[in-house]
Amino acid sequence: MNDNTNKRIDFVDLTKGVCIILVVMAHINGAFAKFDENSMISCFRMPLYFFISGIFFKSYEGFLGFFIRKINKLLIPFTFFYVAAFLLKYIVWKAAPGVFHLPVQWSEMLVIFHGHDLIKFNPPIWFLIALFNCNILFYLLHFLRDKHLKLMFALTLLIGVTGFYMGKYRFELPFYIDVAMTALPFYAAGFWIRRYNFFLFPHRFDKLIPLFIIAALIVMYFTATTPGMRTNSYSGNIFQFYVAALAGIFMIMLFCKKFKHIPIISYLGRYSVITLGLHGPILHFSGQFVSRYIHNEWILAFTLLFTTLAICIATTPFFLKVMPQVVAQKDLIKIR
Repeated sequence: MNDNTNKRIDFVDLTKGVCIILVVMAHINGAFAKFDENSMISCFRMPLYFFISGIFFKSYEGFLGFFIRKINKLLIPFTFFYVAAFLLKYIVWKAAPGVFHLPVQWSEMLVIFHGHDLIKFNPPIWFLIALFNCNILFYLLHFLRDKHLKLMFALTLLIGVTGFYMGKYRFELPFYIDVAMTALPFYAAGFWIRRYNFFLFPHRFDKLIPLFIIAALIVMYFTATTPGMRTNSYSGNIFQFYVAALAGIFMIMLFCKKFKHIPIISYLGRYSVITLGLHGPILHFSGQFVSRYIHNEWILAFTLLFTTLAICIATTPFFLKVMPQVVAQKDLIKIR
């Protein structure tokens, strides 16, 4: 075991880019919904995000510093995209009532306190809260790794299983805490895989990547189900959920390791929080406009995909230059 937490992994941005594109496709729905019918994509899409986040876990200078850093990286972007999306839709609704079907009420600002209710004015950003809670859970467990490693593994699995069955029996916790519990094994797997060179860094096993990808596809074919992580609801059993998701995670990461860097996709991945926060409102407005002129479902789906990604890419430099603090590129709350 080697600790390589200070080395940059060249293909992780590409992996994040693939992941955020899959997320945008899922929210376009329409023709892309057919990709989810056999569950081969949906089974790993959101678990992959938790896994990648675990790769970069650091305890920093203590809990307070860690907590503030995660506020800067996750809760501040959430708050910005949450409030900005609501205000945008509210202003448009007042300026042109009925045009975009936007009856927005101020009471909707409290939706985050209503269990797993859909954030209608910006649905995708629920993930940022769930990831924040997952970070805190793992921080509380990771101290066990030096002297009580088996206990750490056992507690991680226990929390994950508990979260999964809370979803099965529809027992919800506020702020997606139950979702974070279910996702904790993926986050922990990312943390541990960072410490093994053969997977993340160049290795003689890389020549077998095509075989590993085929093996992962076979596993997914027989185990994949369609999970609903936002609602913590799962159609399959616990074995299917975790095995299919992990197979899909390793398949995508090995694929990206093979290609290492694809400029536009890697760029999207590097600043994926911007695309995550923007694409919901963009799709709401552009979807209603574009659908008036394009009626073929596949052409419509790809038009919306390319339009949404193009807008996100075009606006990213603005956020990086003008307000990097709200997109996790600089700290808003300073850490001494």
